[in-house]
Amino acid sequence: MPISAPSADAVRKISDDLGLSVTAGEAAEYAALIAGVLPAYDAVTAFMASDAQPRMTRASTAPQRADNPHNAWFIKTSIKEKSTGKLAGKRIAIKDSVMIAGVPMMNGSNLLEGFVPQVDAEVVTRILNEGGEIVGKTTCEYLCLSGGSHTSSTGPVLNPWKKNCSAGGSSSGSAVVLATGEVDMAIGADQAGSIRMPASYSGVVGMKATYGLVPYTGVAPIEATFDHVGPMSRTVADNALLLEVIAGEDGIDPRQRGIRQNSYLDGLKDGVVGLRIGIVKEGFGTQGAEPDVDAAVLRALDTLKKLGADVEEVSIPTHPLGSAVWLPISMAGLATTLMSGNAFGISRLDKYPDDLMEWVQRHRQRLASAPHNVKLFVLLAEHVYRLHGHAPYGQAINAARRLRVLYDEALKRFDVLAMPTTPMKAQPIPAADAPIPEFIQRATEMFGNTSPFDITHHPAMSVPCAMSDGLPVGLMLIGRHFDEKTLYRAAYAFEQSGDWKSA
Repeated sequence: MPISAPSADAVRKISDDLGLSVTAGEAAEYAALIAGVLPAYDAVTAFMASDAQPRMTRASTAPQRADNPHNAWFIKTSIKEKSTGKLAGKRIAIKDSVMIAGVPMMNGSNLLEGFVPQVDAEVVTRILNEGGEIVGKTTCEYLCLSGGSHTSSTGPVLNPWKKNCSAGGSSSGSAVVLATGEVDMAIGADQAGSIRMPASYSGVVGMKATYGLVPYTGVAPIEATFDHVGPMSRTVADNALLLEVIAGEDGIDPRQRGIRQNSYLDGLKDGVVGLRIGIVKEGFGTQGAEPDVDAAVLRALDTLKKLGADVEEVSIPTHPLGSAVWLPISMAGLATTLMSGNAFGISRLDKYPDDLMEWVQRHRQRLASAPHNVKLFVLLAEHVYRLHGHAPYGQAINAARRLRVLYDEALKRFDVLAMPTTPMKAQPIPAADAPIPEFIQRATEMFGNTSPFDITHHPAMSVPCAMSDGLPVGLMLIGRHFDEKTLYRAAYAFEQSGDWKSA
């Protein structure tokens, strides 16, 4: 649609809003000059329209409540393009922050209700090319901004072990449909732990691979410096297989620099004899930590020691600082992406979903009904910005680089670092009318151990290691950049040592 020229009054209004100084006479001149250059915008639109394809629609249905007891499914479908390949026979769920052409997408938010993307995310294309069947999109948290499972516009996602408890977030639905056996594999996305936290709460395997290893093209972003997308599964082997399929450069995603890709199934069964595992002291006894969680993780690490690994404690004093460094990056990034970037942002050589960006521009008034945590994040970011601009963001990015070096120093001594994924088990879902502090706590209390590795870009995975009081406990393993193979090797050895549900 052509962009209309502004009136002189409109130019003066823009000037006042931006704090510029423009007289009435100048406004008229600026308005005329703007009108003269707007045809360039229209030319770009016309150029792209000449290559437009017919709108795609794929068959999909909203699940009935009786068939969706945990509210884990956003929409059901069946998409299968090939009968052979590495994923032939596998049923796969896709988090609803990931685009599937012709299938509705909400990203957990009424902001996008009614939007239907017209492109497949790169991970979707790769899954279909290897014979996988995509059977639906899973519920995720409101714009993926919660570690609890109570913020989606379609209602809370219920824990598969105790329905009154959180399933974790933001890849809540993906974890649940795995735990209930409805799919073999799933795709999640991780910016503060959103693959690993629901994996921990729901008792499945979740891998946040090295930053950039899996292309993010076609996935709704939060902040480009720590956006990750990756595999979730019930077994370690299935997780490694799915990573093999979705990893590698796509030629578009600017996050992908110096990618080192592997066969993640090779060496999976090599065992852990001689593997050096460092138990990060500062990952235990953290704020909100439950003693039974810490104890269960230590028992799991003792199992790996009995299997032949060299296991000892290591101190990384800066580890607790990681979540503090993550905070300014995430707040500024998400506020900029959401409020001025039409839920995508600019200044990257990405494949831009301009249809999504236009949708958000037209429906942004729906943000008035955003949940408390989203409003808090935006208000916090704007407060800091008005005082200091984006300097705190830049300082935090620089600090993340320093933290990365300190973890790397520990990883010179050890092949793997270990700690609890979440310091606590799944917590009760707050009531719809819960006080704001309780609502926020349940959305943010669990990412102290997970968020540092989003900003330092190390691979990290959660493996279920025990049950306590009827709920799963997650063990997190962290490795060197692009050394996912070693994490899988350790995780597989533990998985094969016995039934974690009786540990």
